[in-house]
Amino acid sequence: MKKIIISVAIIGSVGFLSAQNLEISFWNNIRNSSYTIESDLHIRCETLELPNLQTEIFYTTQAGWESEEMQQVAGFTYGAIIPALPGETQYCRFKTETDTLVGMMPAFIPDDNFPPAVEELSYIASDPAGDVLDPECPNLDITGNYFGYSDSRFYGALTSDSGDFPLDCGGMFPVSFYFYVTCIVNPETVLIDSVVYAMIYADVPVLLSPGLYKITGTEFSLETFELIGSIETQVIDTVLVMACDIETLVNDEFFGDWPNVTNSLGVEMITAKYTLPTEFLLMDFSKPSLQNIDQYAIEPFTNVLPEISNTGCSVGIGFTAFNCTYYDQNGHFPITAEIEIESITYPILPTSFDYSEPVGFFTEIPVTNWEFATFRFSDNGYEFVEETIENNTDTNDLQYSVPDFQLSNYPNPFNPSTTISFLLTAKDAKDAKLTIYNLKGQKVKILECNNHVIAEATESLSHYSIIWNGTDDNNQPVSSGIYFYKLSSGDKIIATKKCLLLK
Repeated sequence: MKKIIISVAIIGSVGFLSAQNLEISFWNNIRNSSYTIESDLHIRCETLELPNLQTEIFYTTQAGWESEEMQQVAGFTYGAIIPALPGETQYCRFKTETDTLVGMMPAFIPDDNFPPAVEELSYIASDPAGDVLDPECPNLDITGNYFGYSDSRFYGALTSDSGDFPLDCGGMFPVSFYFYVTCIVNPETVLIDSVVYAMIYADVPVLLSPGLYKITGTEFSLETFELIGSIETQVIDTVLVMACDIETLVNDEFFGDWPNVTNSLGVEMITAKYTLPTEFLLMDFSKPSLQNIDQYAIEPFTNVLPEISNTGCSVGIGFTAFNCTYYDQNGHFPITAEIEIESITYPILPTSFDYSEPVGFFTEIPVTNWEFATFRFSDNGYEFVEETIENNTDTNDLQYSVPDFQLSNYPNPFNPSTTISFLLTAKDAKDAKLTIYNLKGQKVKILECNNHVIAEATESLSHYSIIWNGTDDNNQPVSSGIYFYKLSSGDKIIATKKCLLLK
């Protein structure tokens, strides 16, 4: 049964990472816009960029739950547009699936009755038919699995290739017995104590009956099973549904704190065959999942248009850096965030995604001889707030050649350090510095750029390189997450980029 232990270890590793680095999860900075004129909502979040990754949003409607695949907006930011429920609390859940793991917010079942309707549960993933170890047992061939929770229960469910779930091979004296199992682990403790909890639907006379079991150690055998509670089971059409009491599970001394730091559970469904006298064989297992016991709620609101303040600019060599502060009383992010110069619009970007507080915005535009610039924001796409500023810079003193500063860092993502490289003129390098910010726009560390030249000047530019070791100004390691690094000289912003620290 080593494959079971390996899968649980994968879940534990992901959970352990999340517990140690709270800014890393599948979905960071979940946020919404105001209602659009079409009564839609824009939803966005930051998620990791991994190969073959797909993120979906599930949302409540008058008819029940619907889903939409989230699309990449820019960088780590993904978004979707969903129909709103003005005047009602609307709930959203997220699911991110990779080749080896599913991360999701499972469905909350408010009425807490057993059995729930299958559509009330969250579908985790499909599983290929025909991959069961014993082709003579299609009932043990998992084809899909589900999870859900209520105030008092955890629910697991699975489907099989045969559509039924017999408990033995039949006959008056059966010699083979079938196990249908929902494994549950606390991902923050499983690697410490090697304890797995399981809802087991099986019946071996005298030896084992359906129940909630604690499995200790690395062996999967009847000797390692300890019954700690009862479960409820029922086959609904072709779906086997199981449920256990949360209190019984979390009160076990080895389970760990609940809610845990990440409010998450590792879940995996498996099937097995037990043949007398002692042979256990793993038949099939589902894709493991990390269940984040949470949901995103959008409460009814009366929209208040956002405010913009602290508008300003800094004209540099061949570019202008613009900045302002955005505040939305409702905590909505702007659907429109732009600057207009001579009928041309340019996007302006946030330094944070926490819109419960004022958020700084900035951009760099390769124009210096402009006369007026208009900042324009909208949290609903059809009502706008604007502020116009005038260019008072004497552009006669500026050089109009636009140097390529080549600001970048490698590796990215990184752990524990990354090298930030850039080109600067000797004049700008004298007072240059790199400032590191977190997603909330808070300053993390300042890196002075002087004395970091690693190549001789070529024409008017020199090559600079600085290592950031992932610490703050107090030399304390920072947590995993997205960070911005801004290159500036004196009061002039030269360029800004973002990086990802993964521990």
